[in-house]
Amino acid sequence: MPGYRTHLMGGFTAYVIVLYLLKSLKPTPFTMLEWLACALVGALFPDVDTKSKGQLWFYRFLFLVLLVLALHRCFLIAALISIVCILPMLVQHRGLFHRPLFLIGVPMLGVVIVNIYAPACARLFFFDALFFVVGAMSHILLDRGVRAFV
Repeated sequence: MPGYRTHLMGGFTAYVIVLYLLKSLKPTPFTMLEWLACALVGALFPDVDTKSKGQLWFYRFLFLVLLVLALHRCFLIAALISIVCILPMLVQHRGLFHRPLFLIGVPMLGVVIVNIYAPACARLFFFDALFFVVGAMSHILLDRGVRAFV
C-alpha cells in the first residue's frame, strides 16, 4: 500500500504526461500550476475515507471554504457542502472513493453543472476536473496495480 508521497509522485507523473499531451493548448505558467494542484489533490483524494494525509488536507481545505462561505453569508451552500463532507465518514475504505466510475463521474457531473450555470467558466473547470481525475486515477493505479484497468 503506497504512502502519500508515492501517491503525490504518481499524481505528478500523470500530470506531466497529460500536460505533454495538451502542450498544443499553450497553457500559462499559472494555469500549469493550477492543473498541477488539481492533479495532486486528485492523487490524495481517494484516501479521504481513512485517516490519511489526503483526509487531513481535504478537511483543512473544506474548513477554509466553509469559512469563506460564512464570511460571505452563503449559509445554504455551506450547509450543503457540510452535508457532503460527512460522506467519507459513512463509507468503508477502498469503497466508493476508490471506484473509477465515481472518481470520473462526480467531477464530470460538476463540469455539466458548471456548463449550465456558469458557461463562461466551463472550459476552465473542465481542465481542472480533468487533472483531478488524472491524479485520482494515478492513485487507483498505484493502489490496485495496472491489472485493475486491463
